[in-house]
Amino acid sequence: MAIDRNFNGRYGQTMPAKTSRSRARPLEQPERKAALLQTAIRVFARRGLGGARHSEIAREAGVSVPTVFFYFPTREVLVRDVLNEVANFYEDMTERIHASNRPAPEVVLAAARAFGDSVVTHPDYACIVLEWSTSIRSELWPLYLQFQEKVVGIVADTVRRWRVETGSPRVKDAENDARVIAVTGYVHAQMKITRVQQSKIDRFLQTVLYDTLGVEGLNLII
Repeated sequence: MAIDRNFNGRYGQTMPAKTSRSRARPLEQPERKAALLQTAIRVFARRGLGGARHSEIAREAGVSVPTVFFYFPTREVLVRDVLNEVANFYEDMTERIHASNRPAPEVVLAAARAFGDSVVTHPDYACIVLEWSTSIRSELWPLYLQFQEKVVGIVADTVRRWRVETGSPRVKDAENDARVIAVTGYVHAQMKITRVQQSKIDRFLQTVLYDTLGVEGLNLII
């Protein structure tokens, strides 16, 4: 028998219709995996590349351990996906900034600042990439070298453009200068973490601009 939700109750009053509570839309598999990946990044940043486990990720995400294993079947897959996400973040940042047609010194400075500022804006990503960059004896090292070479290639293109625009004879040194510039972001991040005075950070960045691009960068920094 159907229930009349406007039935007059025992006290002669109309019983209010029950309103159904809206339920959150179930996450699709790609969304679920992306959410778990963000949780994994938090755990890896806290525990280190060698310390994070499926069980802790499941506990922090509020899901079952088998759910985490469904999306990341092995530890190797889990670590790889975390590092790929971190690498993609910094590669996208580098590509986006270096796609600008601004003068190369401004582009290089903006990229170095963005990498250093990620310590504040994306601390988990920064923590992971800094540890990854020193994992020389780990099986993760080849993956880091691939990531680093891609970043160096992006920076080198900007350096070459600057050499052509300024008529510099140092075109062949573009890759070497790009390597120096690429590691600048790491040093900048470390200086941020250790709370180095901003004036010293600015002087450091100015030195990098002068040594790699041959320009005084103080007017760009102030």
